[in-house]
Amino acid sequence: MKYASQLRIAVFFALLSAQLLSGQSAAPSPDPVMRAMADELQRSVSELQFKDLEKPYFIQYVLLDQDQYRASATFGALTASNQSQSRYIQAQVRVGDYNFDNSEFVTGGNFQGPPPSGVVASTIIENDYDRLRHALWLITEAAYKQSVEQLARKRAFVENKVRGEQIPDFSQESAVTDLTARRAAMKIDQARWEKQLREWSAIFKQFPEIQQSSVVLQATLTQRYLVNSEGTRTLQPSLLVFVEVEAGTEAPDGMRLRHWIPFNATSLDQLPPAQAISDSIRRMAADLTALRAAPVLEADYSGPVLFTGQASAEMFARVLAPNLSGQRLPLTDREQQGSGTRSELADRMNRPVLPAFLSVVDDPTEQRMGSQELMGHYKVDDQGVPARRVSLIEQGVLKTFLMSRRPSKNMPQSNGHGRSGIPGREIAQIGNLFIQTSQGKSYDDLKQELIAMCKTEKLDYGILIKALITDTRTPIGVPLLIYKVYVDDGREELVRGAFATGVPIRSLRQIDAVGNDSFVVNRLTGGGDLPTPTSIVAPSVLLEEMELKRPTGTQQKPSLLTHPYFKGN
Repeated sequence: MKYASQLRIAVFFALLSAQLLSGQSAAPSPDPVMRAMADELQRSVSELQFKDLEKPYFIQYVLLDQDQYRASATFGALTASNQSQSRYIQAQVRVGDYNFDNSEFVTGGNFQGPPPSGVVASTIIENDYDRLRHALWLITEAAYKQSVEQLARKRAFVENKVRGEQIPDFSQESAVTDLTARRAAMKIDQARWEKQLREWSAIFKQFPEIQQSSVVLQATLTQRYLVNSEGTRTLQPSLLVFVEVEAGTEAPDGMRLRHWIPFNATSLDQLPPAQAISDSIRRMAADLTALRAAPVLEADYSGPVLFTGQASAEMFARVLAPNLSGQRLPLTDREQQGSGTRSELADRMNRPVLPAFLSVVDDPTEQRMGSQELMGHYKVDDQGVPARRVSLIEQGVLKTFLMSRRPSKNMPQSNGHGRSGIPGREIAQIGNLFIQTSQGKSYDDLKQELIAMCKTEKLDYGILIKALITDTRTPIGVPLLIYKVYVDDGREELVRGAFATGVPIRSLRQIDAVGNDSFVVNRLTGGGDLPTPTSIVAPSVLLEEMELKRPTGTQQKPSLLTHPYFKGN
């Protein structure tokens, strides 16, 4: 009895010492949000399991805490000005193991894009520890039940199928702890920005031909928490700010014309100066007014096209960037090879995909390009993997792809590019994409080369595109500022109405020349209140051949009355 009593005392002090040491090495977070997430994760890892079914091998929580201010104005008058707060939580519960789990399996044949992972729900906006744990408990339960059902269906589907080389469903990554950032606070001078929006939007009153216009300011502060069962703990505050200027007019023949300019930044201070935005609005209104009077592209065009400035960067964003993703397609019960869009460069590894004078790098660790901010910068991606510089194309030859935690045949690990503003929708995509050249030419040289190519093709003119409007319904966006460059004297004539049929990725091998300039476009992809910020840095580019279609069909009748602001003119 005496020996048993001594043993119990020894065990007690041993356990007490272990608890004290544990407390010293991992002190509880003072942030009630992080503490609730970490504590509920620990409980789920220890206790979550249905009777006779598998325990989860991976659990992850993401919490997005958002403060947003949005205001808009038109022709000098406010149309909205309000602030809001919201909070979303996501529970991802994976059942099976890293090699084969419940993820990436699509039932039915109509799903577009990668299947969502886990369950997302809105939750309380107060930092109440107990109620946050309650919300996490409910969503974890739902995610686990969903995963168990998905795994059963997936196993039943593959049971009698002949499968090729089996690639793991999920990559195992090292734990990351980044809690150095503190929760930020939304600070915005509402009266100041309301006044500024009125002033910017009133500029359109100087242009009688502009029928509709709006100027919108939105600032969204997001605190992104992530904890998972591998030991990763991160808090990343981020502020996304944009000013969007949109205007529309109508040509005398009834053709509707629209122009749109975004100014994106990671803080209000990083926006261009107010005068620079004012100048851009005046230039935009003048361009629309000139476009209204410009002739229509009278015939379909097939020949060389020169992209400059924003148009060049947008073209690369739409044509090249999506094909640099190594995201493996999900399994589907309709077509075993997968569902969604596969990179057109998937079979081109170590083969030329661009001219030898071009290289492509994605580097989310870069914060600036000269004096310009790069919005695609981040320290840790949306799956908790550190950002990494990736050399994708070297002297025209494809070397690797961007990777998320969804492995591919020859790339078993993430390279820090699993991204999505919406939790559970992460795929491999760009951060800061740099199109680099060793043989850049001046604008005048590119224009002369365009003219020379047109002479060889027996064309009277070539095409110059200076602006593309982002439109996800079209292959490369809508060409807006399109100019004929005449072979005989080099003059540039603005035309309207042309539609771009698209630029096949293989056409990029036919890039004839690029500029010695470098244009930065900060883009917000994905849309909605949870976009993904990216940056494209690209030179002007001369394509050997591209097709533009003239407008077809009948136009609507022009407006019967003039704009009421200008009724006295």
